[in-house]
Amino acid sequence: SSGINAEYGGNEASRNSCFYMVSPKGKRCYQALTELDRRNWMASLTQSSINALQRTNSTTQGDHVARMHAIAGNSVCADCGAPDPEWACIDHGITICIDCSGVHRSLGVNISKVRSLLLDNWTDDIITCMESKGNSRFNERYEHHASAADKISCDSSRVERDVFIRRKYVEKAFYRKD
Repeated sequence: SSGINAEYGGNEASRNSCFYMVSPKGKRCYQALTELDRRNWMASLTQSSINALQRTNSTTQGDHVARMHAIAGNSVCADCGAPDPEWACIDHGITICIDCSGVHRSLGVNISKVRSLLLDNWTDDIITCMESKGNSRFNERYEHHASAADKISCDSSRVERDVFIRRKYVEKAFYRKD
C-alpha cells in the first residue's frame, strides 16, 4: 500500500493526542495540542491521502517494470542473482525473485516492505525512491564483507536463503559502515 496513512498512537499513555504518519519513506510521530485537533488532523490527512491516490497517475505496468530492471543490478535478484525478478523491497530500493520474496515477507515490514512489480500499484513516488537506490548500490554496502561462500544462488534451498537473508538484513553481518 502506498500513500500516507495516519494511525492513532493511543496506546502510549505518555503521549496524549499523538498520531503517526506512515509513508514509503518512514514513520513519524506528531502530537496535536488537543484530542479534537488530533481527530481533525487525522481526518484531514486521511482525506488528503485518498485524494492524492485518486489523482495519482500510476505508471503503466510494463513501463515501471522496464524502469525497475534498467536500474544498475536490478535485472537480477539482489540476493540470489536469479534473472528477471518480479518482486521488490521498496524500502531498500531493490528487486528480488519470488523465492527470496517469501523470506523477505517473513522478516516483517519493519525489515523489508515487499511489493510485486506486476500485481501491486506503483506510484511515482515509490518508483522515484526505487530509482535512487538499486541492487548494485545497495549490495555495495550490504554485501561488502560477504565472501563467495556466504552468498546464495538461484539454486539455493529455502533454508539457505533464510539464513543468508536474515544475516544480510537483520544481523547486517556483511554491512559496510562508513
